[in-house]
Amino acid sequence: MVDDDDNSRFRLTKGVVILVIVSLLGLGAVFYMYTVYVEDLQYSTLPEISASDRILIVAPHPDDESLGTGGLIKKALEKNASVEVVMVTTGDAMSPEDFKKYLTSTNNVNYKGTIGDLRHTEAINAVTALGLSSNNIIFLGYPDGSLKNLLETNWDTAYKRTSGSNQNDHSPYNFTYEKNAPYTGANVVKNLEQIMKDYKPTIIYYPDDGDDHPDHFATSAFVRYSALQTNYTGKSYTYLVHKGIAWPSPLNYQPSRALHFPSELGVLDADWYSTSLNATQEAAKEKAIKAHASQVTALRDLLLSFIRTDEVFATYHKIDIQKIGSINSIWTTLPSSSYQDVKNDDKTGLLQKGDDLSAAGVAYDDNNVYLFSQSQSVNNGLGYNFHLRLFNGTDVKRVDILAKNGKAEYQTLAKNSITSNQQPTVTTKNSIIVVTLPRGLFNGTKYMMLSTDMVNPQNNGLLDFLSYRVFKFPDQIATADNSLFGGVTSEVAGFIVNTNPGVTTAKQVSNSVTGSKSEVGGNNFGLVNQEESQDILSAADANF
Repeated sequence: MVDDDDNSRFRLTKGVVILVIVSLLGLGAVFYMYTVYVEDLQYSTLPEISASDRILIVAPHPDDESLGTGGLIKKALEKNASVEVVMVTTGDAMSPEDFKKYLTSTNNVNYKGTIGDLRHTEAINAVTALGLSSNNIIFLGYPDGSLKNLLETNWDTAYKRTSGSNQNDHSPYNFTYEKNAPYTGANVVKNLEQIMKDYKPTIIYYPDDGDDHPDHFATSAFVRYSALQTNYTGKSYTYLVHKGIAWPSPLNYQPSRALHFPSELGVLDADWYSTSLNATQEAAKEKAIKAHASQVTALRDLLLSFIRTDEVFATYHKIDIQKIGSINSIWTTLPSSSYQDVKNDDKTGLLQKGDDLSAAGVAYDDNNVYLFSQSQSVNNGLGYNFHLRLFNGTDVKRVDILAKNGKAEYQTLAKNSITSNQQPTVTTKNSIIVVTLPRGLFNGTKYMMLSTDMVNPQNNGLLDFLSYRVFKFPDQIATADNSLFGGVTSEVAGFIVNTNPGVTTAKQVSNSVTGSKSEVGGNNFGLVNQEESQDILSAADANF
């Protein structure tokens, strides 16, 4: 006979066992769903590299070349391919005070150089670990944390940081590709275009435009811009370094595991690729990453989490611009010439509820070109910017539009900015904002790069941004004379940066760089408006 206490203990024990079993089953289900979740993207095998390939790696900072492509560089050299690495910045955003503290903490107080000098040396040590020499790496010397300024606002006016180790308006380093290179976006693409023409790459690897870091976002745009201008028709792949807090996953040293892009990126218009690394290639990558000692000290788990059994890449195709019947069709279904963004991707820590851009694109009809973006709920008090670069085969024109409070206006931000005497209009419906422009403004345009962003005019804060995509216009627009419509005007002479709400001058954005792995103790994002021949028209099938 079992007494009541025994029954109670039995019922309690049985309950605990059931609870444990249910918990284990639940954890198993969660683990299964997580495994399916992170491996949801379908990967193709990255095409084999051959001895005839000439590979160009473009990295925003010293260490990105090792994190994103270290194993691939080693693999390419084993195939006897040629590899060249371009370092856009020198990773010099750290303040002299913080750099001094770092040297003290690492018992290196006798070091006489700057953080830029140190990271220059680390980068050479890293590529040497992969099998390259110092002759295979080019340093452009642009300011760390400021490439978005150069891309958007300081295209042809020199930018000067007011913080960090490098507070110059030109490159102060004697090891840079162009001595005393002015800190402008136009000069960045001038350097990249010349390197592409001289090196003649067959494959380019560059940062994914969906990367959360503004320097990576900007580098991606600079590469696409330069590729269009130089009629590059080879292969192009992107690599990802910054994406939320769960990339790579798990965020620590796991050399026996594979990398998988966050499956939320599945909404993007990309093809996904993976290449496996053998033990020798993975070991070389680990040695290269650890050569960036200043960065490993600051962010060890992040950097070492890229040491895996493979590397993953993406490629994006040009988007053919869709002709629609009228603006009304946009409200029901976004045109096929649109692209999506990861939802709720709080890039800045400043996003407000409902202020998340989810898609953008362009369409046209017989009279107009429509720029559109979609968010959870359009807020008229915010500023919605559309940034356009128009390629006609000989030069590049720029159009920037600010939409706010039901009105839209042209922003003159560079010498190659163009406007029309027909003012843009803005319409909002179903969480979609559409800016209507005269079609004649785009006559003669073969390709267009488009990016959108959303800002808070009250504090010049960047809330969200969508990366640049390359769009292809139809022949009837690409071959049309833009004098037929729109009254296009150029602002080549005496341009003025418009300082209306939602747009800032170079001075206003000088302190708006983001904290990043290359700037310990950084601050918040700032506003996004920081800133050859007819043969180009044959590059329609190239991927960017």
